[in-house]
Amino acid sequence: MKDRQHGPHGHHEPRGHDASDETEAPAPETAATRGPAAEPAPAEPAAVELVVPVGEYRGMEARALAAEAKLREVADSFRAAQQDLENTRARLERDQAQRVREALARSFGGVLAALDHLDLAMEHADDGPLKAGLALSLRQLHDALAAEGLERVPTIGRPFDPSTAEAVAIAPTSDPGQDNLVIEEYRPAYALGGQVIRAAQVRVAKLA
Repeated sequence: MKDRQHGPHGHHEPRGHDASDETEAPAPETAATRGPAAEPAPAEPAAVELVVPVGEYRGMEARALAAEAKLREVADSFRAAQQDLENTRARLERDQAQRVREALARSFGGVLAALDHLDLAMEHADDGPLKAGLALSLRQLHDALAAEGLERVPTIGRPFDPSTAEAVAIAPTSDPGQDNLVIEEYRPAYALGGQVIRAAQVRVAKLA
């Protein structure tokens, strides 16, 4: 009796494939399944050691010190030149102001002299219509000059100021409160537009 498992030629008959005996092959990996690729860590910079010869280093140090000293010298020269410029500017301004005062004093010299004479006449005039008329004329004249910027500078009872007055007499005093105060005015000071064009002549108290 022939084996049923063999065909007519004695070969094994092919068996049917059993699904349970086969193992499914894994699906191929794709970029979508792999996920984002990890970035490589940055490489540490390689340490670089600079070697400078001692002689070259000392030469660079000497040049740096020389440059620093030169910079200080230039800075000092600049500051000195700037100070000279400021001093020159201030001196020119003072000279210009003095020339303006002198020119104005010459221009108003006649007017100020007339005012001095009228003031002196007022001091010695007797009370009466003449003195009243003189006072009115003086007031009108002062008002007219003030409208043009010429004004009398008060000094009596105030500390002596060399920019507005000239001390022509000294009066000794034992009162500390009177020291350096103007106690008498021989000639008044006048200013034009805030600029003194004639200094007063005064007597100043000095502590004895």
